[in-house]
Amino acid sequence: MWSELELHAKIRYCVCGNCKCGVGDKIINMMKEEQAHQFLMGLNDETFSTIRSQVLALDPLPVLDTIYNMIQQVENHKRVMMAHDHVLKIWWPLL
Repeated sequence: MWSELELHAKIRYCVCGNCKCGVGDKIINMMKEEQAHQFLMGLNDETFSTIRSQVLALDPLPVLDTIYNMIQQVENHKRVMMAHDHVLKIWWPLL
C-alpha cells in the first residue's frame, strides 16, 4: 500500500544536482523509517514482541523488506515448532 501511496504523493526534492544538503534523501529515509515503525507496531504483541525489540535495537534500522523477511522467518519457525509439538503429543501423549 505504501508503494501505491508513493505513486500518488510524490515527495519533491532537489534534482538540479547542486544541492549539497541532501534534504530529499533525508525525507525519503525518514518516511521509510516511519513505515518500518508502523509495521513493527502493528504486529501482535504476544507473538512478535521479542523480534520487534530486536529489530528496533538495530542501528541503522533495516529496510522494510528485510524486517518483513525477519518476521516471516520467526513466523515459519513458530509454525514448524507447533507442528513438531503436535506430532510429539500424538505419539507420546504422556510427555
